[in-house]
Amino acid sequence: MNSEQLVAIAEVLLVVSVLGGFFLLVLILTFLFPKIAEVESRIATPGKQLDGIREVWGNGPIGRWMRVVHVYFFFIFRNLPRIGPRIESRMGDEAEALPMGLKLWVILPVSVFFVSIIVSLIAAWYLGVFD
Repeated sequence: MNSEQLVAIAEVLLVVSVLGGFFLLVLILTFLFPKIAEVESRIATPGKQLDGIREVWGNGPIGRWMRVVHVYFFFIFRNLPRIGPRIESRMGDEAEALPMGLKLWVILPVSVFFVSIIVSLIAAWYLGVFD
């Protein structure tokens, strides 16, 4: 591959990842949010961080995004060795095991969103956007 082809690929990746990330963000904050709120209500025990986040941030677009990210990081951080159980106990509790399908409503779209952001940053760096 020559340089022109790499630039063309980077341009396509940049456009697709930015548009895909934006579309996914809108999708998460509108159509997917009721399922994410259901997951949040099942793991946010009274007096814990997830319960407080819900009260502090509310239900606007920024508040929804903050709530989604906190629920996502609850599932991500709890798998860390040594500090994971402490973080989990501080954020909330999964008293009854959630079905994997319900967890995927949170983990899959947010993970794809973060990957699209990383791809767009790498493509923009390659194209010299940050220079």
